[in-house]
Amino acid sequence: NEEKRNLSLGGHVGFDSLPDQLVSKSVTQGETGIGKSTLMNTLFNTMFENEEASHYQNGVCMRPRTYDLQESNVHLKLTIVDTVGFGDQINKEESYKPIVDYIDTQFENYLQEELKIKRSLFNYHDGRIHICLYFIAPTGHSLKSLDLVTMKKLDSKVNIIPIIAKADTISKSELHKFKIKIMSELVSNGVQIYQFPTDDDAVTEINSSMN
Repeated sequence: NEEKRNLSLGGHVGFDSLPDQLVSKSVTQGETGIGKSTLMNTLFNTMFENEEASHYQNGVCMRPRTYDLQESNVHLKLTIVDTVGFGDQINKEESYKPIVDYIDTQFENYLQEELKIKRSLFNYHDGRIHICLYFIAPTGHSLKSLDLVTMKKLDSKVNIIPIIAKADTISKSELHKFKIKIMSELVSNGVQIYQFPTDDDAVTEINSSMN
C-alpha cells in the first residue's frame, strides 16, 4: 500500500490577489464532521465561529453567518451558510429540502425587492448564494445516493463544486480513481457541476485540469 501523504502549500493562498469579488456567499454542504469548517478556516486563514459538531440533529438547519475580512488592502464581506445536521437523520430522503427552500427563498426575496416601486438594491442585503462547496466523504467507492439526489436538486439553482473531504487520508492513486468514479457517476446521473473558465490563457491549463 502507498503511504499516506503530507500535503503542504507551495505558496501564499489568499483573496488579496482577487480584484473582483466573484464569490462572497457560499453554502458548505456535507455530513457532520467531514471537515467543512477546517477547510474554510484554512481557505481564508481565519478562525470562523464554529459550534461543536453533533450527530444528533432532528433535521437540517441552515445557519448563515457573515464576516468582514481584510487581507492587504482588500476587504471581503463573506457569508458562509452551514448545513447543520445534513445526513444525520435515519430517514435522509428529504435532507436536501431545507437547503433548496433556503436558496429559493433568497431568490424570492431579491425578486420582491426588485419589483418594489421604490427599491433600494444598493442597501439591500442580497442573500443569494453564489456557490455550493459540496463535501464528499473519502470512501474511495461510489457516491452515496443522498449526495447524488441532493446535487441533482441543487444544480439548477447554484454553482456546485464537489470537494473530496480529507483527501490526504487516501493514497494518490486511490484519490485519482475516486475522482474518475465520481465524475462518471455525476455524468451518468445528469448532475451539472461548475466548470472553471478556460478562456483566460493565464489559467487555462490549471482550470482545465480541475474541470
